[in-house]
Amino acid sequence: MSESIPHVVSAIKAKRVEIAAQVQDAERKLAKLRAALANLDAAAVLLIPGHPEGIPKRQRYQPSRYFSKNELPRLVLEALRKAPGPLLTDDIARYAMHANGITPAAQESVIKPVIAALRILVRRGTVTKTGVARGARWAIAENHDKEGG
Repeated sequence: MSESIPHVVSAIKAKRVEIAAQVQDAERKLAKLRAALANLDAAAVLLIPGHPEGIPKRQRYQPSRYFSKNELPRLVLEALRKAPGPLLTDDIARYAMHANGITPAAQESVIKPVIAALRILVRRGTVTKTGVARGARWAIAENHDKEGG
């Protein structure tokens, strides 16, 4: 019986080396498969419409039914220049509506384009914003004068 033990031990060692090599080979294949899957996911994000992580399409410019081109930013700046201090978004919208003869009932549909115009002016450095949401206050930036920046 003792003569067969070394033979069994060497067989176990050989089998272990064989299985370890198979595990390493399987891990290499798994890493390649994971990389291929990640590449497919990245392509899906870019190419499949409606994919949850896809790049949203750029929104087309839709002209306002209340203001002509570049009229709203001009009215926004005019309101801010005439104001003694920072204004709420609603105040700027009311000013623009009054200047264009728009009824107060349309205020909710005018707010969105006013906010869009304000955001563009902030990006340009013409206007500053303090606060968040509807409580945000807007003012002419310090580096722009009150008369015509």
